[in-house]
Amino acid sequence: MSKARKRQLARRYERRLAERRARQRRRRVAIAAGSIVGATLLVVAFLTFVAGGGEPAPSPSPTSGTGPTGPTGAEPGTRTGTVTPSPGPTEVACGAAVPAGADRPKPQFAAPAQVLEAGKRYTATLRTSCGDIVIELLSEDAPETVNSFVFLARRGFFDGTRFHRIDASLDVIQGGDPTGTGSGGPGYTIPDELTGDERYGPGVVAMANAGPDTGGSQFFIVAGPGGHQLDARPAYTIFGRVVRGMDVVRRIARLPIQDPEAAAAGDLRGQQPAQAVYLEAVIVRAR
Repeated sequence: MSKARKRQLARRYERRLAERRARQRRRRVAIAAGSIVGATLLVVAFLTFVAGGGEPAPSPSPTSGTGPTGPTGAEPGTRTGTVTPSPGPTEVACGAAVPAGADRPKPQFAAPAQVLEAGKRYTATLRTSCGDIVIELLSEDAPETVNSFVFLARRGFFDGTRFHRIDASLDVIQGGDPTGTGSGGPGYTIPDELTGDERYGPGVVAMANAGPDTGGSQFFIVAGPGGHQLDARPAYTIFGRVVRGMDVVRRIARLPIQDPEAAAAGDLRGQQPAQAVYLEAVIVRAR
């Protein structure tokens, strides 16, 4: 890669970083202004549920429960606390064992530090209970997302977490939640990096989210053609592609889930694997 191209990539990243900081400032104002309204709506929603309201309508999408979070004023990369993983199934898939430290609290951060180096290409090896998955990280297409993923991987954030969701309707497996519940994240959010032309075919690795610009640490891997159902609504940043280990992805995708009937009715908790599938470690290499 030429020096001019490296400088161009560095300038593009700086522009996106400045835009993200501006969005975060606007978001903090909006959150402060809407806190009272939000609390009122939560009370109303709770009362509606108690009075006989039901679960939300099924949403066949790679959602995460994380929203805008993270303390203000802290330096990027600052550790802000921990979250505790929820207990997983006692049986581990593919004849594997529970990795050391799986029940230890997982770190939270203020924001990701800048760790990507201009001109370098990155791969990530996901060591799972069922084998290794090697991913080419698309740092030129999604520099902020890849930077966040690499930052978290190098801090051991993913070590001992579980794939908490298998969605057979979309052919996706989902992980990256430190709590294992589908509602956890890294303590901060990152903006979407979308073109509008995303195609979610087999081997695509993309961010889950809870709405625009709410990506965190949860990601999904497309195991089969069902992922193309998301093409009409390209709302999920693609930041990687599987280059080796698609057999492992498909093996995980075929595992039984805890409650197929509940999952079909829209309760995403039913999509938890019946056997624990651990993400034992994520090893990032640069070249």
